[in-house]
Amino acid sequence: MPNHTPPAHPFAFTRHRRLVATALGTAAFLLPTACSSGEDKSEEADVASISEPAPKATTSAGGSGASASASLDSQRPQLRLDSSKEEVARLYNAWASCLEQHGFHNFQDVVKDGQRVPVHDDPALPAARAQCESKVPLGPPELDRNRNPRFADDWREWIACMHRRNYKVIPLPNEEGYDVPDGPIPPDAIQIENECRMEAFGAGKK
Repeated sequence: MPNHTPPAHPFAFTRHRRLVATALGTAAFLLPTACSSGEDKSEEADVASISEPAPKATTSAGGSGASASASLDSQRPQLRLDSSKEEVARLYNAWASCLEQHGFHNFQDVVKDGQRVPVHDDPALPAARAQCESKVPLGPPELDRNRNPRFADDWREWIACMHRRNYKVIPLPNEEGYDVPDGPIPPDAIQIENECRMEAFGAGKK
């Protein structure tokens, strides 16, 4: 079984996928991207880093960290379960443009799914990120265990659906994600994952 360090944001299709709520109450959202062969691990990590949680809002005099975070979240764009790749790229590219406006210009040469991806280990990134928190999209509420009371059940349904369609992913503990099997995976694995996610988490089944 692969043993990669999982990214914070799941929109890149790596051999090790994880769905994790962030400190700001957002959730990882798995992007429909091309399947990785497992040979471009460093690039996968960089792509996934575009969705790492934004820095926590600082507490100002007379206000709490929680209220500051809530105020910040109200400004952030909201992704949906059915957000298209184009919409996701547009929102994250707006964040990338904000980073540039605040002095960060180190982006990967390869554009993934139309997204400009910052080099996440550049020491100049945190300062620019702190100025662009309001541009980081919020993940779909259905994928946030803090906002979806059915999260654990929905997640198990997601895994079961993929298994029924012969995509034998290996669940991680505590509904944090899954490992992709070492052996062959279905050629339509991305489609299976996306359709099963909609089936399991979609409002239409509630």
